[in-house]
Amino acid sequence: MTAVTLAGCAGWRDHGDTYYARRSGDPEATYHFGMPPESWRPVRDMDDIQVAWVNTGLDGVGIIELYGQCGEQGDSSLEQYTDHLRIDWDAWTVVEQEDVELVGRAALRTVVDASLDGIARRNEFWVVKKNGCLFDLRYSAGPKDFQSGQSDFSAVVRGFRFP
Repeated sequence: MTAVTLAGCAGWRDHGDTYYARRSGDPEATYHFGMPPESWRPVRDMDDIQVAWVNTGLDGVGIIELYGQCGEQGDSSLEQYTDHLRIDWDAWTVVEQEDVELVGRAALRTVVDASLDGIARRNEFWVVKKNGCLFDLRYSAGPKDFQSGQSDFSAVVRGFRFP
């Protein structure tokens, strides 16, 4: 599938299943993803996040975020890229980590227990590199309701495609 992007068409338009690359600033990619159920509301204007939803019905508010960047990614491992995601967290304990495949590439799926400003969260991260781009897909919720929203996040991940 080929995507044509015009300057006025960039970003996450109409909260659909596609993020359109912007041509200015940091190099980006156009990518597609699955959609969570309607209990997840789209969020705009989150720093450093291209696509995001929140679910206020989950313990501590559930959050799904997608981000991709292209360009100079270097030769870091998927584990190192995942570890970089811990920067904002006060604590970080890996619960499980597994090598998986996403968009025909090696990916790393990691579940961590972490805290942010003293508030406990459980997180699931998927990190994949493809064609010079790095993507991270994230799900976070309070530990009590984490499993309740996990299948919704899985639907987003299953629909992830990169033209």
